[in-house]
Amino acid sequence: MIIPMRKMRLIIFQNDEKTVLEALQKTGEFMPIESKETAADTSLKSNAVSRSDELQRTHQMLKLSNQYHKKYYHHFLEQQPEISYETFLKENLKGKEICKKFQLYDNQLKALDTDIGQCSKEIETLQPWEKLDIPLNQLKQDQYVSVTAGMISEVFEQDLKRIGEETGAEIHTYGKVKKNLCFLIIQTNKEMPDLTSRLKKLEFSNVNLPSYPCTAAQKLKDLKEKISHNEQKKIEIDQCIRELSQDEKDLKLLAEQYETKQEIENIKFQETNETILIQGWVCKDRINLLKEVVHDTVQYYDLEFIKPSKSDFPPTVTRNPYFWAQFETITDMYSKPNPSEIDPALVAGPWYWVIFGMMMGDVGYGICMLLIFYFFRKVKKPKGNAKKLINTLFYSSFTTIIFGVLFGSYFGETWHPILFAPLTNPLKMLYFTLVVGILHIFSGMAIKIVENVKEGHFWDAIFDQVSWMLLISGLGLLFLPSARFIGKLLAILGAVIILCTAGRENKKLSKKIVGGLLGLYNISSYLSDILSYSRILALSLATGVIGMVMNLLARMVAVNIGGMIIALVIYIIGHSFNLAMSLLSAYVHDSRLQYIEFFNKFYEGGGKPFKPLSIQSNHVDVKIDKNN
Repeated sequence: MIIPMRKMRLIIFQNDEKTVLEALQKTGEFMPIESKETAADTSLKSNAVSRSDELQRTHQMLKLSNQYHKKYYHHFLEQQPEISYETFLKENLKGKEICKKFQLYDNQLKALDTDIGQCSKEIETLQPWEKLDIPLNQLKQDQYVSVTAGMISEVFEQDLKRIGEETGAEIHTYGKVKKNLCFLIIQTNKEMPDLTSRLKKLEFSNVNLPSYPCTAAQKLKDLKEKISHNEQKKIEIDQCIRELSQDEKDLKLLAEQYETKQEIENIKFQETNETILIQGWVCKDRINLLKEVVHDTVQYYDLEFIKPSKSDFPPTVTRNPYFWAQFETITDMYSKPNPSEIDPALVAGPWYWVIFGMMMGDVGYGICMLLIFYFFRKVKKPKGNAKKLINTLFYSSFTTIIFGVLFGSYFGETWHPILFAPLTNPLKMLYFTLVVGILHIFSGMAIKIVENVKEGHFWDAIFDQVSWMLLISGLGLLFLPSARFIGKLLAILGAVIILCTAGRENKKLSKKIVGGLLGLYNISSYLSDILSYSRILALSLATGVIGMVMNLLARMVAVNIGGMIIALVIYIIGHSFNLAMSLLSAYVHDSRLQYIEFFNKFYEGGGKPFKPLSIQSNHVDVKIDKNN
């Protein structure tokens, strides 16, 4: 059901802001409304920028730690640490120290990578000149002679030699770079311009060699030794990070603490020189709790709770029995209900549960689902919507087993069905799914009837929902010989109501008649919706047929011991694949039936989720005693 909301208005002194907001955050029942009118920043907000930088840096270091933690530890079986709220509030000196060490190691790694990159570039430059046997700083022009290093395409090598002979220049060739020949030219200063001019016709390019007081070979050796030294230092730092990542829980705790503080610091409120106005949404049944929290936290305050006005759009909070509350995740993925309509979870949940079981419909797969999702819940302990989704699949394993027994399906093998076997009686399964579809659609129309009656639109419920229920029921009864007469009466009655009332909003008689005929034409839409439920038959058959084929393949090869081993592999891989694909198909198509065929009969959605000021712990489990 949807819980009514109230707008909370609290006026306190600015000095009490931090204390009150922390108390509200601990309670987790207050969703702040940010004011567009704000005064000068308070001390809390002045820390927001620095806190954001600290949080960003901590997340970067946590990401660095995860690279090593995931590599050397089995993350799947790792449990989230549990801490008390009092411990969570304490300054995390260890986490800050670990963050600083990670930052230091990260900076060192970046510096080493930069140095290695620079050395690699220098090696790439000097490699072709390794055989040059004079110090590089001596390759310079003196009073009489010029020394020039350059590159030219290897296709002009013979032309280069010819020009050298013709001009009397000394040309020494060395290595090659990407089919370019590296060479050194020694020529008199007077004749060098003419030589350079002739070389440019051969696409000659100058090379500026670094001026080192040693040969290229000696420098290359030093650079390679430096790279080797840096790589060794990186290994040592990697080992330090690997050891430090074992204390990753303290870094995760620090990130959670920063996020909790930043959530408060980022809130904008209307302020004066001495007071602050806090506004937010609170569930009606939590008003007394909020009164106690404020009374126990601050001495001077003004507090009131106001009903939402017509211009307000409060968030939506739904509370249902625990079992059905898990199916709220299906509704939420479509859209939150708006506060003015009925929460569909109590109707959509049971239908999703049943239809999922019909689509899977296998005892063996149901047992596998039960075990997989049961142990997943125990090991990973998911939270929020992830927890609801896993619980939805876990609970659906029971309907999968139930319908597996009714259909007599056990890992694709048919054995003593109680109702019928879809593989051998697909027509009965089709009739069964269509009846389920009609009941599913009728339940959605029934919700719309309730909404119309609550709003005082009794006749709209008769004209727009009951009429169609009579017509569809009558058409369905025509297929039963013993109920054909009743079916005709119901169908005619429903059709007459639709024909006479579908165009009731029009004033002219002609438009009323046309509106009635067009309204009656909508029977095609309803028939299309009902036929959509035949996908239950299709998925049930697909699951059964693939399972049966895997069993057949396994039996075909199980003729000896070796064949039995192969058959076991086929059996395990085949049924695992079938289970995974069937789960995905059932989840998607069951959701589709809810969203398109069911929800469009009554559901508007568009609600705003309730996001209270609270401790959203993703890495640690904070135990909060809200009574203290």
